Order: sequence, then C-alpha cells, then structure tokens
Amino acid sequence: MEKRFLVSRGFELPKDEDTMKNNLWFSLWSRKQWPFDKLDIGDFIYWYETPSKKIVWKTCVDILEKFEYKTKGELAERLISCFGEVDFSQSYYVNAPEKGYCLAWKVKPILEVNIPKPPELSVPQLGWLQVDEETISELLSLEKQDYDLILDKFSSGDNIFNEIKEMNEKMAKYSPEKVESIVKRTLRRDTKLIRNLKSLYNFQCQFPGCGRKIKKQDGHFYIEVAHIKPVREGGKSVIGNLLVLCPNHHKELDYGDLKIIEQTEELVSGVLNGKEFEITFTGLKS
Repeated sequence: MEKRFLVSRGFELPKDEDTMKNNLWFSLWSRKQWPFDKLDIGDFIYWYETPSKKIVWKTCVDILEKFEYKTKGELAERLISCFGEVDFSQSYYVNAPEKGYCLAWKVKPILEVNIPKPPELSVPQLGWLQVDEETISELLSLEKQDYDLILDKFSSGDNIFNEIKEMNEKMAKYSPEKVESIVKRTLRRDTKLIRNLKSLYNFQCQFPGCGRKIKKQDGHFYIEVAHIKPVREGGKSVIGNLLVLCPNHHKELDYGDLKIIEQTEELVSGVLNGKEFEITFTGLKS
C-alpha cells in the first residue's frame, strides 16, 4: 500500500509541473538515514517549502534509486547512469559527504496546492515526516472547496469581453496566491473562457511572423494561452495581458529575456531575446 510523506525544503519549489517532474531530487547522508529503506515507487510526497510556510505540491514517486557510494566520483557516475544529465553545481551535492548513502528520485506531479502548514505538524530536522491518510485528508480539506474553481465560474457567459471584465472584478477579493492558483487551473484545462480566446485567434500563434497552427490527430488544433505579465507579479487575465501562443513562443516568453515597451488593450510591444515585436489586438475591444 502506498505510503505518504511530508518533505520539507528550505527554498522555493518549482511553480510549474514540467520543472517539478524533470527535477532530480536526492538526499545524501554519511550514514544510512530514514527513510532510505522506507520510500518506494508509488508513494506520495507532499512538499512543504519553508520560505512560504506552505505545502505546495502533491506528487507521486515515479523513479527511485537508493544505493551506497564509496566516492563522489562513483556517486556521480551512478546518478548519470540512472537519470542522465545531472546538475552537480548545486550546493547540496557540492557539500555532500565524500562517501555515504544516496536516495534519489523523480516525481509525477498530481496536484498543486496552497496549504499553510498547521503549527502542530512538525517536520524533523532531516526534512522527512511520514503521515497517515487521515492527516493528509484534513490538510487537503482546507482547500478542497477550491480545487475545481476556475475562471469560468466568475463570469455570466455573455461574451468574452464581458466575461474577462466581470471575472477580474469578482477575483479582486481573493489573495494573489489564490488568484494564481485559480488562473493556473483555468489555463491547464480546456475551459470555456480559454476555448473562446483560442477560437478568437483561429488557434494560431499571435507572435509576429509565426502564426503556427498545430493540428492534432483528432482533427482539432492545439495552442496555448499565456500571460505577458505573470499572475504572481500582479498580472491579470485581461485583454492586453493574454496571448494565444504556440508552445515554443510560450516558453520563450516565460523564460527568455523579455522587455515590455508598451502594453495596452490595443497592443503590446517590446523586445524578446534581442528581437523587437509588436502584437495588436485588432477588433478585440467590446
């Protein structure tokens, strides 16, 4: 039967599923420590980040390796053999004991959560705590009512322009953290609002010179919706801050060197990775 663990990390954890999934996690000890013999593939890990003092992810152990190593060179070879490319520059690896035990794993993200850790729940110094199903159920119930909350539920369904205006007025009462969580759920699902926005641009990338339209096996088209100014930085889901983009331009917008020169309801212009661009929202004003 799957076990459940609460794991504490003293830094901000990844905000998106791909980064969480692709990241290699490991514990390195000079002596065999718990839960070296306890953790198994299929077990659930709930991640607590100390900077925010919140539990932010529910994941499942997808790949797992546990072994003793005699030298750091042997450790590096084993990790590369099991997981491919590994970032050996991170301080946790650099400061690891020259010989000892390694517990290394990758996870499958299941659910992003935003739950303050109850004061009575204490995580041991090594950062691992096994919890029972009842404890986890009580924790998740703190946000359970919000799991299916998406932007569609804040609009009357009149038209896309009124929907966007109405939902932002209603979202004003929520904390930035909850707004970000709701927006992420909306973008990840094929919601009515997102379908309407994609349809408005004929499922084509808005980035100048692209216009890519990806046809799926079922005959429909795949495209993504991105925020120019991220929600976590105060960006809203409004015309002028939402772009319909292909996956490549979406990632470039998220991770590239972006400088916005002008942003209005009519257009957005700027420089992305050294290239100037201007995108107009022709005919989108209500």
